[in-house]
Amino acid sequence: MRLIKIKMIAVLAACGILLQANAKDIDRVFVKAGNMLYKGVAVAVEDFEISKYEITNERYAAFLNSKLVGIDGKYKGRLLINVASEDLQLEFVQKKWVSKNGYEQHPMVMVNYYGAVEFCKWMGGRLPTGAEWLYAAQGGAKTKQYSFAGSNRLEEVGWYKNNSNQHSYPVGQKKPNALGIYDMSGNAWEWCRDDNPVNDSSFCLHMGGSWYSGEQPCKLDARYGNTPTHFSNSVGFRVVFTADAFLINKNFFKKYKGKPWNNTPQQIPGRLQCEWYDMGGEGVSYHDNDSINNGSGKLNPPNGTFLNEFRMHEGVDISYTKSRDIDNNPFNLVQPEMDQFYAGWTIPGEWINYSVTVKESGSYTVGLMYTASGDGEIALLIDGKPLTTALFIPSVRNEKETIDWRNWHHWNKIDTLATVPIKKGAHVLTLKTISNGNMNYEYLEFKLNQ
Repeated sequence: MRLIKIKMIAVLAACGILLQANAKDIDRVFVKAGNMLYKGVAVAVEDFEISKYEITNERYAAFLNSKLVGIDGKYKGRLLINVASEDLQLEFVQKKWVSKNGYEQHPMVMVNYYGAVEFCKWMGGRLPTGAEWLYAAQGGAKTKQYSFAGSNRLEEVGWYKNNSNQHSYPVGQKKPNALGIYDMSGNAWEWCRDDNPVNDSSFCLHMGGSWYSGEQPCKLDARYGNTPTHFSNSVGFRVVFTADAFLINKNFFKKYKGKPWNNTPQQIPGRLQCEWYDMGGEGVSYHDNDSINNGSGKLNPPNGTFLNEFRMHEGVDISYTKSRDIDNNPFNLVQPEMDQFYAGWTIPGEWINYSVTVKESGSYTVGLMYTASGDGEIALLIDGKPLTTALFIPSVRNEKETIDWRNWHHWNKIDTLATVPIKKGAHVLTLKTISNGNMNYEYLEFKLNQ
């Protein structure tokens, strides 16, 4: 049955039919800045987000598939997972990585430091520093100085040697700490960030203990580690993200400084053009990984034309659909109009704001015109609050494509990406790239359901 299901998923994705993601979006916890003692030294910790749970097998398999990692477990020539180990809880079936039956929600193990780092990059995050990990595990500003993450009794918060029966457990089954974060003591050790591993013999920190550990290694003040190439059936990881501006500043949308493009809010119901994002700049109307527009003025050099120079001095990357078998290629699932702008070069963690006017309260169906060179996810927020969970965007890569860069130009439209309730009035809609990136967005379409 598993093989039949996998083949059916591939067929549906190729046809542009909406699928549920193979792995849920990473639930995140906002950790407010504060001060702490780390290794006996006073340290100031800035605002950040951290994954609520350890990264699971299901989620890691989605990463491997997005990066087209083969049966050898290598990415860019480097081994990420121990494919030779019976303790690896993934298997390679029909050219795809899947979780072994029953292990979908167990913490990903048999992944080395490099494998953890590459996953974090894919998600637009990074590994926590030792100080960030400890600060979050203690409960941040809510710390009660427990020995373990959330309690002085390890049995309440973690799986370890005395209660694990010598194996890991699905994440989130024990009591969380004061911030609502699970399994920071026990279940799986967690790799921490090392900015400069000198070589494959360097020491990389991992913290928190595991199902295999006794009590002492699970204590918050315990520090262990290994080389970056080390694999273990009890070492996993979680992810840290830079906190979005609207999380740090609770008044961000109450005192929103962005202005609608051309002083005209976009209308819902209707098409929301992704290139008509608000004016206001980095950290206000958008967050982009760099300050360069990689499309207007770069890929499309300045030549005095509107198409090549549209918003060329802003950080959001804008290009437009082109003929000559570029965007009108034979592998499109939906044919786009030519000379239409789109936002591209997307990277996880980037977001764009749009001032909108909603004409009528009700239930709306959301569609998307897009390209994707690998499976990805986006999310929509309204006035800073989640409008959707992570929405799965299926890849439109095609094995028959002979020009690799053109995999970024295979267009598709999802008519029913999500169904959401929206209230009448003026709002700010946020489009956020959650995972993978390498997607282009031409427009979102909002249709009122009768």
